Amino acid sequence: MIKPMKLPDRVAALRMDVLRLIKFSIVGVIGAGINTGFLWVLTDVAGLFYLFSAVVAIEIAILMQFLMNDRWTFKETKTQHIGQFIRRIFKSNVWRSGGLAVNVGVLYLLTEYMGVYYLLSNIVGIICAFLLNYILESRLTWGIK
Repeated sequence: MIKPMKLPDRVAALRMDVLRLIKFSIVGVIGAGINTGFLWVLTDVAGLFYLFSAVVAIEIAILMQFLMNDRWTFKETKTQHIGQFIRRIFKSNVWRSGGLAVNVGVLYLLTEYMGVYYLLSNIVGIICAFLLNYILESRLTWGIK
């Protein structure tokens, strides 16, 4: 049987979750910069199709954000050994594939059907995927309740 939390414990847990959300947001802003930078380089400099560039840029950002979140946002449950690292990075990619789909879907719809510049469409896609990524990552990758 699960023992109910006392009010001070609930307040402390909520405070920790808010702090983690703030840290996750900061990492997300850094990741958005990484994503957007690589998207621009791959599309405008390397000449790749923007949707292909987006998938590659998102994956690079996912890997960088995983490392930052593991060592800072969720440091109380940080990865301890290589087996755990492999499992967690795999889980992170699985959960974030939903965010990737949202991001690329928004990018495509805004760019192709509304004529929005692809880098701006990408930022809107990142914002749309953010909450989904936080919920899945915190609960399913790092096991935060």
